[in-house]
Amino acid sequence: MSDLILPTGLTNSVGGGVVINKPEKPYINEAKVTKSVETQIEQKKVETSSVEAQAEKRSAVKEVEAAEEQKAIEEVALKLQEFVNLIDKKLQFTVDDNSGRRVVTVSDKLSGDVIRQIPSEEVLRLARNLSDLADIVNHSGKIIETQV
Repeated sequence: MSDLILPTGLTNSVGGGVVINKPEKPYINEAKVTKSVETQIEQKKVETSSVEAQAEKRSAVKEVEAAEEQKAIEEVALKLQEFVNLIDKKLQFTVDDNSGRRVVTVSDKLSGDVIRQIPSEEVLRLARNLSDLADIVNHSGKIIETQV
C-alpha cells in the first residue's frame, strides 16, 4: 500500500482499489495555547481595571465639582449677606426641612419683619402637599383612597 500526501494535509492510502482519506493530526503546542489564553485573561483584567479607574476618576471629579459649587454658593451668600447688612436689612439663607429647597428671607434688621421670602410660604406648602400626594400615590397606587 502506498501513501500519498496531498497539499490539503490529508493522506491518501491506496490499496486494493479502496481509497481511504485520513487527516493528519495537527501538532498543537499546549504551552503556547495556555500562554495565549493567560495573556488574553491578563489583557481583560487590565481593560477592566482601566474602565473601573476611569469610572472612579469621573466620580471623584463630580464630587470635587459639587464641593466647589457648594463653596461658591456659600461665598456668594456671605457676600450678599454682608452687603444687605449695610442697608439695615437682614438676609438669611436656609433650607426648608420638609422640601429640602433653599429659602432666602429678607427682613428688617430692627423690627424683624419679613420683607420678602423666596420661595414664598405658599409655594413651600404647595411643594409639601404635592410631595405628600406623590407618596400616597406611590404607596397605594391610587390618588383617592376610600375606606368602608
